[in-house]
Amino acid sequence: MNSIGNYEEWAVRVSRLLELVAMDNDAIKMHKEGESPVSIIEQYERLRDQHLNELRELLKDSGMTIQLLNMSNAA
Repeated sequence: MNSIGNYEEWAVRVSRLLELVAMDNDAIKMHKEGESPVSIIEQYERLRDQHLNELRELLKDSGMTIQLLNMSNAA
């Protein structure tokens, strides 16, 4: 990330991955609440994990990290 163009491209990629992780989480929640088959839920969890791994790689050189919180346990 040496130039402004690279920062802009990086930011777009990070933003899109954050959006995908949020969408994955929503799909997981919906399928759990709808009592969908475990195999469907696991597919979305694997997809979310792939998106998170890609996001972690993008953030690695920036000194930032990402952590998911279990919102169902939040007060």
